[in-house]
Amino acid sequence: MSLFSTDAARPLGRGQQSPAGSLLDGELVAMLRGYKRGVAGRYRALVKDELLTSLPPGPLHVSPKVDGELWFLVYDGGAAFLASPTGRVVSGDLPVLDEARAAASRAHSRTVVAGELFAARTSGRPRVGDLANAMGGEAQAAVERMAFVAFDSLHGGAADGPERTPVYADRHASLSRLFDGGKRLRAVKTEVVRGGEAVAGLFDAWVEGGKGEGLVIRGSDELVYKAKPTISIDAAIVGYTESSDGPDRVGSLLLGLVRDEGQPGDARQIQLIGSCGNMPTEQRLAFMPVLEAMHADANYRHANNRGALYRFVRPEIVVEIKVTDIQSEDSSGDPIERMILEFTDGAWRSVREFPGASILHPVFVRVRDDKQVNAVDVRVSQVQERCLVVGIDRHADPIVLAASEVIRREVYTKLTKGELAVRKLVVWRTHKDEVVPGLGYPAFVVQFTDFSAGRKDPLQRDVKLAASVGEATRIADEMIADGVKKGWDRRGP
Repeated sequence: MSLFSTDAARPLGRGQQSPAGSLLDGELVAMLRGYKRGVAGRYRALVKDELLTSLPPGPLHVSPKVDGELWFLVYDGGAAFLASPTGRVVSGDLPVLDEARAAASRAHSRTVVAGELFAARTSGRPRVGDLANAMGGEAQAAVERMAFVAFDSLHGGAADGPERTPVYADRHASLSRLFDGGKRLRAVKTEVVRGGEAVAGLFDAWVEGGKGEGLVIRGSDELVYKAKPTISIDAAIVGYTESSDGPDRVGSLLLGLVRDEGQPGDARQIQLIGSCGNMPTEQRLAFMPVLEAMHADANYRHANNRGALYRFVRPEIVVEIKVTDIQSEDSSGDPIERMILEFTDGAWRSVREFPGASILHPVFVRVRDDKQVNAVDVRVSQVQERCLVVGIDRHADPIVLAASEVIRREVYTKLTKGELAVRKLVVWRTHKDEVVPGLGYPAFVVQFTDFSAGRKDPLQRDVKLAASVGEATRIADEMIADGVKKGWDRRGP
């Protein structure tokens, strides 16, 4: 049985690329996604200034971070293909896979290697957007630019050693032997040093020298440190919360980037990228009276990590923030979805969630009085310098949701101690469950409402979801049987 499907594959030069979900082997799928989650959970983000104080003692394995995408090279009985955490597959007659097959005799029969798939450039370091460009064009794709730098093994390795060891130094040595002499396929360059000063020296040579987007540092504590230069983003203030220290100061700012100005007279589309609460006290105090005077209505609600709702404002202020990283995928390798809002006629209207990006460790720098909220000064393409977001420059059409349909309604009343109690059942079909897969709308909703004026908690609701009309009917019948006993009178609909 094949480990992957090519039924929906498209040409990639003389090879093939299969879409997400094409991996068929459940064990392999779990291995790749588990590694993605595990690595993300162990990453600690650092900036250059923290290298001298935040690294553990002992030997440190330091590598340049290649600006590409996490993929896995899979050997299975001599065959070789590339797979992503989401189950995309690259296979067939490609230069990078030709090198992999040539090295197969040096590998254990089943070997799975993690690495960065990237596109080589004639000058300057690779950028993540280069890979998408190289893989575009189907049969005319620039596949000769595709390369893979291996940095870890999940299973197997070089056949002249054990299948996998818990010691990273041994795993890296195994990869170096396996891919020795490779041009498009090789083990990541790694130096073993001690102390933050030595790591800072490599940062100067590799990162500030233009050879990598950052450093990956592995210590004996099994943590993985990722050091990058700070990244500056100019973003629009979309909303704010009050500080827990007092109502006279701002707690955090909700930020967005302009996706699409549209045609003259069209609404402006702004996509949320996250929030920033790291700012000086004097700035919190200065923001509050300004933002209070800029309130705007919105049909969308957004809460911070403590559950406080943001108050929306007119998109008129641009701020500069520093972040340590920008990500377009979550820890499982799935695209990060961010809400797109339109500001028109003085109010915000939600459009839909769309692939976007998240910012890590944002720090407020300054208000940019020299910039305006437009598609140039706060363009969403700022994130493309750090991560790939498919369709980032595409206009997002609103999702038109069908109206729900009430298919059952029953009302019962009962007079108790001079107070009228009411119990009501409503079952409705949403007609929204198949509009866009993944939106999370149920097919049917069943709600039982119990109102009794003399009770401490007078209004109680029980809401349950159902996937079919049969399941909804069963749930509704059980609610009636449990909640409507002797003495209740049924009223009209």
